[in-house]
Amino acid sequence: MTVRWKVLLIVGLTTGLVLLMGLTLLVSTHRGKVSRDRLLLIQGQGESFGRLHQAAEQYLRNLLRTKEQGGNPAGLQKEMQENISQEEAFLQQATSQEKELGMPDRTEEWAETEAALLNLRLWTIDVAEQVRALPEEAKLLTVEKHLLDEFEQTVGRHITAAQEEEFHERRLQLGRSQSRLNGQKWLALILPTLSCALLLGLVLIILPPMDRALKDLMLAARRIGEGNFEVKLPEDRQDELGTLAHAFNQMASELKKTLEEKQRLMKAEAEVTEQQFRHYNALLEETVLTRTAQLEQANTQLQDSLDQLKAAQSQLIFADRLASMGRLAAGVGHEINNPLSYVLSNLNYLHRELQPDREPLSEEEKREMMDALTSAREGAERVRLIVKDLKTLSRPDDMNTEPVDLSEVVRGAVKLAERELRARARLVEDYGHLPRVKGNPTRLGQVFLNLLINAAHAITQGGKEANEIRILTRLSGPGRVQVEVSDTGCGIAQENLPRIFEPFFTTKPAGEGTGMGLSVCHSIITALGGEFHVESELGRGSTFFILLPVMDDTQPDQTEAAPLWP
Repeated sequence: MTVRWKVLLIVGLTTGLVLLMGLTLLVSTHRGKVSRDRLLLIQGQGESFGRLHQAAEQYLRNLLRTKEQGGNPAGLQKEMQENISQEEAFLQQATSQEKELGMPDRTEEWAETEAALLNLRLWTIDVAEQVRALPEEAKLLTVEKHLLDEFEQTVGRHITAAQEEEFHERRLQLGRSQSRLNGQKWLALILPTLSCALLLGLVLIILPPMDRALKDLMLAARRIGEGNFEVKLPEDRQDELGTLAHAFNQMASELKKTLEEKQRLMKAEAEVTEQQFRHYNALLEETVLTRTAQLEQANTQLQDSLDQLKAAQSQLIFADRLASMGRLAAGVGHEINNPLSYVLSNLNYLHRELQPDREPLSEEEKREMMDALTSAREGAERVRLIVKDLKTLSRPDDMNTEPVDLSEVVRGAVKLAERELRARARLVEDYGHLPRVKGNPTRLGQVFLNLLINAAHAITQGGKEANEIRILTRLSGPGRVQVEVSDTGCGIAQENLPRIFEPFFTTKPAGEGTGMGLSVCHSIITALGGEFHVESELGRGSTFFILLPVMDDTQPDQTEAAPLWP
C-alpha cells in the first residue's frame, strides 16, 4: 500500500468517526431539547391550573370584601372572566405545541379541561349572585368558609385533578428523559474509546516504518550536504519512499558530475573575470555619480514638498479653529447681545433724562443716572472681554511658543463654549496653582475649545442635572502639567479608540463631523512637546488627558503632584 493510500485511510477513518460522533451528539441534543420543551409545557400547564385555583379563592374573598364595603362586584366578575380566558388560551396553545412535539394525543384530557373551565365560569357568575343575595347581618367569615368548601367540592376538585394529572405526566417525562440520558452517557463513553483504539492501531502499523525511512533519507541528505556524493539508499520499498530513494540516488550521481564540470568551468571563467572587473568598476563609478546627482535633486523636491505640507497643516489648524468658532457663533452672539441690550437701555434712559429743556436734576436722579452709567460701562466691558477672547482664538498665528498661563487659557475656552455647555450638563471647574507652561495660547485655546464642544455633543440635551463635564488642572510629576476634560456622555467604543486621532475619522453621523478636530488637537499638543491620551467606556463617558512641559523651573510643592494619568 502506498503512503498516499495509508494517509487517505487514516483521514477517511478519522473523518467517519468524527462525523459519527457529531451525528450522535446532534441526535442527543435534539432529543434533549424536545424533552426540555415537553417538561416546560407540562410544568406551565400545571402552574396555569394552580393560578386558576388561587384566582378563584381570591375572587371569592374580593366579592365578600366588596359586599362588606357596599361596592359593585361587576368589575371583579369581569376581571375573573378575563383571567379564565387568558389561562384557557395558554392551555390551548400548550396542547397544540404538545402535538407538534410528538406527544400522545390528549384530546380527551382537553375536553375535561374545557369542561372544568366552563364550570369555573358558571361558578364565577353563580357565586357573585349568592354574595349579592346575602343579608346585611350575615357573618362573612362563615359564608367565606362555606363557599370555599362548596367550590372545592364542585369546581375545585376538577382543577386539582387536572393539576395532579399534569404533575404525574411531568414525573413520567422526567423518568423517560433520565433513561435516555443514561443511554447517551454510555454511548459517549464507548464510541470515543473504540474510535481512539482503532486510530491508535492504524497509526502504530503505518508510522514506524515511514519514520525509519525518513530518518535514512535525512542522514543521506546531511552527508551530501557535507560533500559526500557516494551515498546510496536502499530501493526495495514498494511505495513513494522507494521511488524517492531511487530519485535521491540519481540526484547524488548527477551532483557529482555537475561538481566536476563546475570546477572545470571556474578555471576558465577566472581568466575572463579580471578583464570584466576593470570594465565594471568604471561603469560603477559613473553610475554612482549619476545617482548622487539624482538624489540631490529628489532631496530638493522633498524639502519643497515638506514646506508645502507645513503650510497646509497651519491652514488646516486655522480652518478647524474657525469651524469651532462657527459652531459657537449663535451662542457668542447671544452672549454679546445680552450686555448690549442693557447698555442701549441705559444710554436711552440717559438720553431722555439729559434733554436741554429738562429741569435741574435732583440728588436722587443724579444717583440713578450714575447707576445707569455704571451698568452701561459694565455691559461694554463684558462685550470687550468676549471680543478679546474671540480675537485670541481666531487670529492665524505661527507655532511660536511662550510662557502660557494654562488656567487662563482654559477659562477663556470655557467662556466661549459656555452657552453650548449650559443646556447639556453641569460644568465643574477645578484649577490648581500651576506654573506657566511652554505653549502657544491661540492653539492651546483651540484644543480646549474642541474638547469642550465634543464633550457637549456627546451628551443628549435635556439631561443637565444628570450629566457633568469636569475640567481639572494639576501638576503631574516634575516639569509636567496635566489637564483632564471628562464627560458623562455616550462614550467611545473600544474598537474605535485606536483610530480617534486619525484624520477624517469620526463617530458622529454623516454631515455632523469632519473627523479633523481630534487629529488637529493631537498634532498641536505633540508639536508643543506634550502628550495626548484618552480613556473611554461606551455609555459611561470619556476622559481626555493632556500633559504639557513647564516653561521654567518655578513650580509649586511637588508633594501635590499626581500621576500622569489613571
